[in-house]
Amino acid sequence: MFMASTPTEFLEHLQETLVTIEGYFCRVDFGPEVSPRFHVVDRDQRCSCPLGESCPAVLAVIEYLAAGGEPPPEPPVGYYPVAPIQCPICGAAAFFDLKLSSRVRGAGWRCSQGGSVHYWEDRGRILAEKFAQNRLLKPIQSDT
Repeated sequence: MFMASTPTEFLEHLQETLVTIEGYFCRVDFGPEVSPRFHVVDRDQRCSCPLGESCPAVLAVIEYLAAGGEPPPEPPVGYYPVAPIQCPICGAAAFFDLKLSSRVRGAGWRCSQGGSVHYWEDRGRILAEKFAQNRLLKPIQSDT
């Protein structure tokens, strides 16, 4: 089994890389000679493996998209398939929190500065935006 020490060495070794769409992610198959064989890359170009943004799978996805490959679909507004890199409230680093995860909201996360408070502030912001967009929920104004 081939184990590369650099991304360049890894890419040079590849015969054929298969990129497919699974959910909101790109799945990269490097073939049976590479370990790990399968990688999952999100829309922010982060691989789920420990190499993250520097993984050769990210380069494979960039090449796939540049060649006209179909990008993964956008998740619904307010749904996080993975925890954000930065807190949407303050911009500080954010990290995954299983306790805040759900099927409806997606991956739970905490802010390194504001903790779960920033998660719930973001959820409130998302709900307020959805409420404002729903005309059925807006009060009816009379012309009198």
